[in-house]
Formats: sequence, C-alpha cells, structure tokens
Amino acid sequence: MFPALALAVTAILDPAPTLTGNCNPTRVHFTGRISSDAPGQVTYTWVRVNAPAGRTITANFEKPGPLPVTLDLLIRKPEEGAVTLRMVLASAAESAKVKYRVVCK
Repeated sequence: MFPALALAVTAILDPAPTLTGNCNPTRVHFTGRISSDAPGQVTYTWVRVNAPAGRTITANFEKPGPLPVTLDLLIRKPEEGAVTLRMVLASAAESAKVKYRVVCK
C-alpha cells in the first residue's frame, strides 16, 4: 500500500464581510474558497481573534479546484474582530485575516 499524498490547498477569504442588521442581531457574513490540487478530504476551521476556534468541518473534493465556504456570526453588541480560515488536515494553509466591525446605533 502506498502512503496518501498530501493535498496542496489554499484558503482565500473575500476582503470584507457583508453586515446586515443593527445589533438585534447584526449578521456578519464571510465568504471565501478553499482550493485543492487533487481529489481528497480537507478539514478546516474558522478562527476568530477574540474567541476560541470553531468546530472543524471536512470538505470532500471530488476533483481539483475551488469549493465555496461561508461563515455567519450573529453579533448583539458593538464588536471589532477578525476571522481567519485555517486548514487543519491534508495540508497546512491559512487565509489572510479579514476584519469586521459592528457598530450599534
């Protein structure tokens, strides 16, 4: 049996989230994509600078290419922070941090 080859993956987040609502709650919607150079499984998590890492999610790549990913935060108070998309298994990769700011009126 041959050892499994590591996938080469990249993680990219769009540069700004979409904010809707006014702290009752405010929905902060992040979009991005994970790309793989081959079929296989990739496990990832969302990391917030002001919170513990989220649960891990496994994506199955049937073929090389990108898969869309999203994260929604529901914020009920003024808050500033940042989110990163981090690959956990198959290959280490991490997106750039994307900042958000919720202002309550």
